[in-house]
Amino acid sequence: MEKEKFESVHKTFNYTPKSVFTNQLSSLAFGIGMIVIPAIYPFGIRIRRAEILSPAVFSTILIIGGVLLLVLTFFNMRKARALIAQGGTIKIDGGRVTYPVIKGGKVEYDSFLVSDINYIKDDDEENQCKVSLPDKYIVFETKYFDSWKQFEEFRSLIG
Repeated sequence: MEKEKFESVHKTFNYTPKSVFTNQLSSLAFGIGMIVIPAIYPFGIRIRRAEILSPAVFSTILIIGGVLLLVLTFFNMRKARALIAQGGTIKIDGGRVTYPVIKGGKVEYDSFLVSDINYIKDDDEENQCKVSLPDKYIVFETKYFDSWKQFEEFRSLIG
């Protein structure tokens, strides 16, 4: 029965973010905050009278973490910009799912079989759908779909 279901499914979903800031505002805010606050007002960690981390050490750790978070956010924004510029679609053709991948600033397409999926994890907090395959891990951003209804339809088709 399930094999028949996938043989007859031919569906295309638009997978393009509305803005480069989609899903990135909180990461930008935290990254900037992790740099600016310790730079203006350095603080350490104390437990009662024992100093665990001095203000200089703890502030350095926060600033390095903030810079790393901003770098990762920048790369995600570059991917979103490439999808906006070139467009992206997800196609379900029978049991094969073809999805966009950004390589070198260009949109290329990769695919997998629905039967190869180990598990799917929906992360409502991060607005992501994470698909685990035997050889890779794919993250679909739910806000990149045209609507929640489109995402739900995609999600029901892959399992």
